[in-house]
Amino acid sequence: MDNRVDESSVTQRFYRARDTTSLGRAVQGARTARRYTQDELASMIDSSRPTISRLERGAAATSTDTLLDALAACGYELVVVPRGARITVTS
Repeated sequence: MDNRVDESSVTQRFYRARDTTSLGRAVQGARTARRYTQDELASMIDSSRPTISRLERGAAATSTDTLLDALAACGYELVVVPRGARITVTS
């Protein structure tokens, strides 16, 4: 998979996710900002639309690889920081 994405089209600088539901909303937000359908994103990462749907709903039945691939395809990456930490996001 080609992970190069035009970062100028990333509309929200970051998402904070502390549980699977908010992580799913972040994936959905990243996907819709790129104007990808669930089918298009699934095809880009060799997955399926039901898998993308489960991921966006925060269902536990999706792999970490699928999560990371979906975020990368939308121009995002996962960053782990201590809970409550203050972070600065720069381009």
